[in-house]
Amino acid sequence: MRNGASKPDPRHWANDLFVRSARGGACDVVFEYAGPVDRNKLDELVEIAEARSLAVRDGVSIRKRLFNVLVEGLENIHRHTPIEFADSGFALLERRDGHYRVVIGNTLPAASAALLSHRVEVLNDMDEADLRECFLKLLANEGRTERGGAGLGLLTMARKSARPMVVHSTAHDDATVHLALELSLDFA
Repeated sequence: MRNGASKPDPRHWANDLFVRSARGGACDVVFEYAGPVDRNKLDELVEIAEARSLAVRDGVSIRKRLFNVLVEGLENIHRHTPIEFADSGFALLERRDGHYRVVIGNTLPAASAALLSHRVEVLNDMDEADLRECFLKLLANEGRTERGGAGLGLLTMARKSARPMVVHSTAHDDATVHLALELSLDFA
């Protein structure tokens, strides 16, 4: 157990990201979690983040952005992880000098991972005005699926975080990929 969330299994695919994080300099790990992400786990992780954010007296602006990014990222894992890879979800939240670092990920089909990586590249190339315009267009889009799927979550994460967003991926097998999205949220 680390800060209220279970410590990742050393055999979990995301453990390498956690280990690299520990070597990445001084930071305060708010939580690290590896396993299924359901509604209860999402709520638990957000509560841990909220308690820490309040304890260190973060401003309202950073708290709102942090919660937006966490909820969107964790909901994406909850909604879009194939059932056979339910245990592959993970989340890491660190508080570092000047920013929060959020890393979220799961295992998904290679084609979905390629599409997601491409979308992140496109979003990274957009300026604030482009992101806002795209967001408003997506809000007006009635073509969303029952599970979401319009891209609003990823777009929200891009708007609320510092860019570039970074995609980490490793092959699980010929058809699936372990994919992680790393974001930074500046305190200012």
